[in-house]
Amino acid sequence: MTETTIIFWAETVAWAVLISGVVHGLLYGLLLIVAATGFFQRTSERDSIRLVRQQDPDLPTVSIIAPAFNEVHTVVDSVRALLRQNYRDYDVIVVNDGSTDATLETLLGAFELSRRIDHTPAHPAIRAVYVSDVYGLTVIDKTNGGKGDALNAGLSVATSTLFCAIDVDSVLEPDALLRAVQPFRDDARTVAVAGTVRVGNGCPMRKGHVLHAELPSTLLPLIQTVEYLRAFLIARYAWSRLGALMIVSGAFGLFDRERVLAAGGYRTDTVGEDAELIVRLHRIGADEKQPALIRFVPEPVCWTQVPTRLRDLGTQRRRWQRGALETISLHGGMIVKARYGNAGWLGLGSMALIDVIGPALEVAGYVAAFVLAVLGAISWSIFFALFAVVSSFGFLLSAAAIALEEVEIRRFSDRSASLQLLGAAFIENFGYRQISNFWRLHGCWDHIRRHRGWGQMTRAPFAT
Repeated sequence: MTETTIIFWAETVAWAVLISGVVHGLLYGLLLIVAATGFFQRTSERDSIRLVRQQDPDLPTVSIIAPAFNEVHTVVDSVRALLRQNYRDYDVIVVNDGSTDATLETLLGAFELSRRIDHTPAHPAIRAVYVSDVYGLTVIDKTNGGKGDALNAGLSVATSTLFCAIDVDSVLEPDALLRAVQPFRDDARTVAVAGTVRVGNGCPMRKGHVLHAELPSTLLPLIQTVEYLRAFLIARYAWSRLGALMIVSGAFGLFDRERVLAAGGYRTDTVGEDAELIVRLHRIGADEKQPALIRFVPEPVCWTQVPTRLRDLGTQRRRWQRGALETISLHGGMIVKARYGNAGWLGLGSMALIDVIGPALEVAGYVAAFVLAVLGAISWSIFFALFAVVSSFGFLLSAAAIALEEVEIRRFSDRSASLQLLGAAFIENFGYRQISNFWRLHGCWDHIRRHRGWGQMTRAPFAT
């Protein structure tokens, strides 16, 4: 291959990356405007009045379903938090998905559980069901089948109107259910509601409650804090307002149980069961002319522990990428069919652009610009200027999310928190962003070679 040919292809890639960057910029600019407008229209007084009015006997019943696999370090604190919800009528179902550590034994010892003899398993993988009349807690013990299968096992036992799917290593704030249930009361077409998931690393906890918001003390979780603020306060909120929210995080979501069961429950052959279910609900709703409203509410908060090691974080991000690709593979036709509206061309289309095309193009752009600089087709100053433009845009988007947190949410009492987050947002562009794109590409490769499995991750307990 001649130098002229190399330069031609490098310039072609560079132009493709530039066009993609413009599209990304316009898209995220739209999301920022939509999210910011939504926040400014909300008032804390209105939300407080709603919260008081919700304490009535007409509240729908809720079952909190929490799959657990090898969560011995965090399971007791998390279940204690789930049992302290400020809600009239709910129960907690923990599904021990074939743990190989002492998760089940720890639960049995901490919550006075007894085996229910008269139970006929409604799910073939269930080995035993334990109940605690003292705590209003049910524990299902089953063979390992993955998170989707564990949630289906919980659904087979639940009898409530709504169910809340949550990671058992997460901690719900006491009023989370009370706030998340409101969209179901506002509009009967609501099928699922997403709340905010926040990084709990470094947050002190007592008796199952996060006492106050603290930033992580190490860099990797701190950068993830910025990512979560950006994803929930801007992207999820904006997509919800546009009718194109395509994922309710597996860490915390509230669902209409009958609608989910009618849709077939969770798939067990994907690692992205949370996103796939939401896209399927959109699809079935449009096909049956019964719109499925998927809402995001910022105030309900779930605290989760994020990975503290690069190896664990890479495992998580590769799995997320595989889940997105599996969902697009199953439902990609929605993008080009008009009857699916914003959920199709905008929601699923942006998922394909951002999660599939975007990482590959960005990496290709770095390589192409470097090749052009080495061959003298562009100067090194232009190369670094292009890098600065890409980095600046990412930083500004993160800064907008941090500003929304400071102005509208105000969870951090420490005034220096915003400065620390801005510092992490700046550092994110130098190494972390590049390795994240590598993980996404690795996830694409895993999808192509049909890699299976969830992957092992090490989690630390909350600070008590």
